[in-house]
Amino acid sequence: MSNVERRGTARDVLAVPAFRRIYIATFISNAGRWMQMTSLGVLGWELTESPTFLGLLILAQLGPMSILSLVGGSLADTSNRRNLLFGTQAWQMAWTLVLAALVLDDVIAENVLLILVFIIGIGQGLYAPIFTSILPAIAGAENIKAAVSLNSIQTNGSRVIGPAVGGLLASTVGFAEVFAINGFAYLAVLFAIARTPIPASTATAGASFADRVFGGFRVAWRAPQVGRPLLLMSLFAFFCLPFIGQLPAITELNLGVDAQTPQYGWFYATFGLGGMAGAALVGTVLANVDSRLMIRASLVGFAANLAWLASIRDLTVAYVAIFLVALFYFSLPTVLASVWQEHVDETVRGRVSALWVLSFGGTVPISNAIAGPIIEATSLDTVIYGGAVMAIVLAAAFRLRSGPVVGEEILSIHQDPHDRANQRAVTRQK
Repeated sequence: MSNVERRGTARDVLAVPAFRRIYIATFISNAGRWMQMTSLGVLGWELTESPTFLGLLILAQLGPMSILSLVGGSLADTSNRRNLLFGTQAWQMAWTLVLAALVLDDVIAENVLLILVFIIGIGQGLYAPIFTSILPAIAGAENIKAAVSLNSIQTNGSRVIGPAVGGLLASTVGFAEVFAINGFAYLAVLFAIARTPIPASTATAGASFADRVFGGFRVAWRAPQVGRPLLLMSLFAFFCLPFIGQLPAITELNLGVDAQTPQYGWFYATFGLGGMAGAALVGTVLANVDSRLMIRASLVGFAANLAWLASIRDLTVAYVAIFLVALFYFSLPTVLASVWQEHVDETVRGRVSALWVLSFGGTVPISNAIAGPIIEATSLDTVIYGGAVMAIVLAAAFRLRSGPVVGEEILSIHQDPHDRANQRAVTRQK
C-alpha cells in the first residue's frame, strides 16, 4: 500500500492554525448535533413506540446524503468551498431553530417531524463531502492519517458530551431547548469558516458533467486501492449498523430503561466514548499496525461484542458492551478513511469524499428503514445478531489492494487507467 514518506502526529496537525480553528469549532457544533440526534430518537420513540418510525427517522436524517452527496462532492472539486461550507451550515442552523419553535410543547406531528429532519439533512448532505475533502488540504499531506484520526476523535468526543447533556436536558427541560442549543452551536463553525483560509479547488474547469458528478465512481472502479475501502464501508454500514437507529428500542425493550431519561443519555454517551477510544487507538498506539490486520480485528471484535450486547438484559453490563461495540466499530472507518485518503490527490478528493459519505450516510438510512419492519415481524435481537454474523463474513472475505496515488487523469477513457496511475506515481517520485 502506498503511503506518504512521513506521517505527521496529532501534535503536528494541531499546530496548523487553520486546522485547529476548524477542528475546535466542529467539535462544538457536533456536540450540538449529537444532542439533537439523540433527542430526536427519544422523541420519535415517545411519539410512536415504533421501530419502523425510528428507521424512518434515520432515513430522514441521513437520506439526503444519498441524494446530495454526489452533488456536494462535485461542488467541492469545482466551486468556492468557503461559500458552500458557510451556506450549508447557515441552512441547517435556520431550519433547526424552526424545529425548536415547533416542538415547544414537546409534541409534533410525526410527518412534520420527518419533513423538518429531512430539510435539515439537505444541508448536511451537501456539507459532509465538502468538509471531508478540505481536511487534508488544511492539515497538510503528511498529516492525513493524524487529521482523519483526530476528526474521528472529535466526532466521537462530541458523541460523548452531546448525548449526555442532551439526555439530561430532554428529560428535565424539554426537546425544544435541546434543538435550540444545537441551532446556536452552528455559530461556532460559521465563525471559523469566516476566519479560515479554505484552499481553492484544483479540478479541471472544463470537465464533463459526468466526470464532475460521477467521477468518484470511475476512480473507485479503476483504482481498487480507493474503491475497496469504500465498498467495505458500504457493506458494513448496510448489513451491520441497523442497530444504531434502534438504540432507544434496545434500552427499553432489552434493558428496561425509559429512553426519555438521563440513563439513556449516558448509554449513548458511552457509545460515543468507545468510538473516541477506537479512533484514538488507530491514530496513536496502533498507527503503524498494518491496515489489513486492523480491519480484520475491528470486524471480528465488533461482531463478538454486538452479539454480546444482544444477549444482555442488565444496564450495567450493557455499558461495557456498547463501549466495546463502538470501539471496534469506529476503528474500522478510521482505518478505511486513512487508506483511501492517502491514495487520491486534490483533483478528485471531493468526488471520492462524496462516495465515502454515501457509503455511510446513504446506506445506514436504507438499512434502518428495512430493519424496522423486520424487527416488528421477528424481533430486535434477530437484526442485531444478523449484523454480527455479517461482520464475521466481511472479515473473512474482504481484501485490500495496494496501488499508487491517483488523480483526475484516471478519469480519461483514452488510456489504460493503470498506465496513467503508474505514470503519475513515477512523476511523483521524481
